[in-house]
Amino acid sequence: MPKFTEKSLVEDYILEKLIEKGWRFVPASELERESFSEPLLLNNLVRAIKRLNADKGIGDEELKHVLNELKLKGSGNEGLKQILNYLKFGVPIKFEKERVVKYVRLFDFDDMDNNEFIVSRQVVYHGRDDIRTDIMLYVNGIPLAEIECKNPASFSENWFDAYGQIKDYEKTVPELYKYVQIGIAAEQTAMYFPIVPWQEEVKANQWKEAEKDPLDSTIEMLSKDTLLDIIRNFMFFRVEMGNATKVIARYMQYRAARKIVNRVSANLKGEDEKNKGLIWHWQGSGKTLTMIFAAHKLYHLKSLENPSIFFIVDRIELEEQLYTEFNSLDIVKPEIIGSIDELRKVLKHDEGKGRRGIMITLIHKFRVEELSELQKELEELSKQKETILTRKNVVAFIDEGHRSQYGTMAGQMKSILKNAFFFSLTGTPISKKGKDTYLEFSYPPEEKYLDRYFITDSIHDGFTVKLVYQPRLEKEVHLKKDMLETFLEVEFEELPDDIRDSVEEGVKKRLNAINMFLENPKRIELVARDIAEHFKENVDGKYKAMVVTASRKACAYYKLYLDKWLPKKYSEVVMTYNIKRDAEIIQDTSRESRARYGEKEIEEIRKEVIEKFKEEETPKILIVTDMLLTGFDAPILQTMYLDKPLKEHRLLQAIARTNRPYKGIKEAGVILDYIGILNEFKRAFEIYSEEEIKGALSGMESLREDFNTLLDGLLALFSDIPKDSYDRQTMLKAIEVLTTDEESGKRFLEDYRELRKIFELLGPNEIKVERFSDYKWI
Repeated sequence: MPKFTEKSLVEDYILEKLIEKGWRFVPASELERESFSEPLLLNNLVRAIKRLNADKGIGDEELKHVLNELKLKGSGNEGLKQILNYLKFGVPIKFEKERVVKYVRLFDFDDMDNNEFIVSRQVVYHGRDDIRTDIMLYVNGIPLAEIECKNPASFSENWFDAYGQIKDYEKTVPELYKYVQIGIAAEQTAMYFPIVPWQEEVKANQWKEAEKDPLDSTIEMLSKDTLLDIIRNFMFFRVEMGNATKVIARYMQYRAARKIVNRVSANLKGEDEKNKGLIWHWQGSGKTLTMIFAAHKLYHLKSLENPSIFFIVDRIELEEQLYTEFNSLDIVKPEIIGSIDELRKVLKHDEGKGRRGIMITLIHKFRVEELSELQKELEELSKQKETILTRKNVVAFIDEGHRSQYGTMAGQMKSILKNAFFFSLTGTPISKKGKDTYLEFSYPPEEKYLDRYFITDSIHDGFTVKLVYQPRLEKEVHLKKDMLETFLEVEFEELPDDIRDSVEEGVKKRLNAINMFLENPKRIELVARDIAEHFKENVDGKYKAMVVTASRKACAYYKLYLDKWLPKKYSEVVMTYNIKRDAEIIQDTSRESRARYGEKEIEEIRKEVIEKFKEEETPKILIVTDMLLTGFDAPILQTMYLDKPLKEHRLLQAIARTNRPYKGIKEAGVILDYIGILNEFKRAFEIYSEEEIKGALSGMESLREDFNTLLDGLLALFSDIPKDSYDRQTMLKAIEVLTTDEESGKRFLEDYRELRKIFELLGPNEIKVERFSDYKWI
C-alpha cells in the first residue's frame, strides 16, 4: 500500500479497492434519495424487498408496513436492537390475506449477487446539524458501514480523531445511526468498532488478514460476503449489569469460527471427511465468544437442519461463566443440563433422537455406570431409526479438551455422541506429550491446529498485556529444592479426575508434605505481611490483586493475617466450604463471611464478592486456591501473589488471569512468586515447544531492559541538546525537534507513554534511581 500524504488520497484508495471487490460507486448527487433527512435509499430498498420476497406474495400494503417498521423504530438502544434483528432475520409482517406472520428479508445471505452493494463519498445528512460522511456503504439501500478518513501525514490528527468524528455524528444524526452498524476510522492504519450511540467510548480494533497491512485488511473485512456475515453472525447486543452495548468479532474470532463452520459444512456436503478440530487461542483473546459465534452460525446453518449443540466443560464455574456470557447476548439462549437425570432426558428426547438446541453440561455427568444402560437402549433403537447416536447434525464444543478427554467419562460421551462433530478450544498450547489430544481433535502431522493465535500475537494486538514475574522472600519461604523437584516430576495433575483417587499413595504422601509446608501459619504470616506491604506501595488505588494459595486451609490463614496488615474490607476469600468436615479455621472464615453479607448462602455471597471485585472499590484482593484460576475475567486484576505450586497448562491459565488490558494504563500483569516455581520457568513449561510458549512470561530484568531501551531512544531524539539544563531555552529547542519532524513527534508520544507505564510497574527497582536524572529530563 502506498504512503499517503493527503486525506483525499486515503479516500481514493479505499474506494478503488472496494470497487475492485464488486461495490458499485455512485456519486452522492446521484443517489436515489428522498431527502437529506432520510438515511435509507428507499427506491433501492423497495426493489430489493420485492426481489428477495417474491415467493411470499408481498404487496403494497405489506411493503408499506416493512418501511414503517424500519422508519418508526426509535434511535435508543431498544430501537437499535430491533433494527439489528431485522437486518439479521427479516421484518415480521402480518399478511392480511393469509392471516399469517412472515419474515420479510432485507438481505440475501446465501447469494451475494442477489443484493445491491453501493459505495458513495461525501454524503450529506440532515439532523440536529448537517454532517458530511467521507465514505458510506449501502446494501440494498440500507447504510451499514461508514468510513471517516484522516491525513496520515498530519501530526495533529490521526485515526482517533476520525473515530471521535463518527461518535459525534451518532448524536448529531441519530436516525442515520439506527442503521449503520460498523464505524471505521482510517488513515495509514484503520480501526473498526460497533456503532453504539449511547456509549461515550467503545473499543476499536484492527482487522488483520495474512500478509496485508491494517488498511487493506479492513477493506477485506468489507468484502460483500464478510460484511453481511459479520452483521448476521458476529455482532450482537450485550447487556451486563443493566448496561447495554454491542459486541463485534475480533479478527481471530471470526477466522476460527468460520473455519469451524466451513469444516461442518464441507463434511455435510460430502466434500471433506474431516469432522473435528483443535483451536488454540491464548488466554484473554476471547475464546468463549469464539465458541458462541461459531455455535450461533451453526444453529442457523440450513444444512444442519435444527441441530443439537453441546458445550462440555469440566468446571462448575466455567459452566456458570459460559451460561452468563450467553445470557448477556441477544442470541438463542442455552439450557444448562443440571443433573444426570436431566442428561438422560435430553438424550432420550423425541424417541431417542435427542433434544435440539444449545446445551451446556459438565463432562462429569457422562458416568459409565449411569449411562451404559441408556446407551444399550439407544443402540437397539438405532437399528430401526435415527437416534442421537447416528445423527450427523450434532456438534460438541469441548472447553480445554486436554484436561478432561482421556478418562472413562470422556469415553462414554464419545460413545453416545459418536457421530457428532467435535471441536476443542484451548487457551494454552498442547504439550509435546499431548499426542492423544492431537489424535482426539485434529489430524497430525499435517494439521495439529485448525486455528491458533499465539501469545505474542495477542500482546501485539493489544487484546492482552505481557506477564512479568518477580521472586519474593526466596530464602525465607520458597519450597525447598527436594520439594520443588518432587512437584516438577510427578504427573498427578495430569491424571483424569475419575482415576485420581486410585493414584499410588507414595505420590500423595510427597505432595502432602508440600501442602503441610505451605499451610504453616508462621510462613503464611510472613508472606501475608510482605503481600500487604507490596500491595499498599504498588497496587492499591490503581489495580486489584489475587492471592493464590495451596489449599482452603491456607486461604483461611491468609485472610486471618492479611486482616492484621490491611483493612478487613480489602480482602475476601472465594472458595467452597464443607461445614461438616472443614477445619475450625475454615469454618471461622465461613461464619465471618456470612455475618458480613447478611447470612446469605455461600453461593450467593461468592457471586456478590466477584461482582463487587469487578465493579466496586472493595474488595481489592481475592484469596483463592482453585476457584477463578480458569475463565475469570477482570481487567482491573493486575497482580497475582502466587503461593501455590502450579505448572504447565494450570500455571499458564492461572497467571493469565492478570493479562487483560485495563483503561490503557496497564503495561503488564505482575506475578509475585513465593514458591520458586517461576525460577524454574523452563522446566515448568518444558512440555511446550519454544515457538508456542514464546512471550508467555518474563522476569523483571526484561522490564529493566525495556526501560533502558526506551529511555535511550528518547534521549537520542534530542542528541544535540544538553541534558543538564531545564531552562526555557532548552525546552524550546526540544519542542522544535518534535514539531519540525512529525515522525519524531509521533515516536516521542508513543514511547514516552510506554516509558511512564514501565516506570510505574518497576516499583522500588534500583534502575529508577540509577536513571532518574535522565527520566526526569525526558
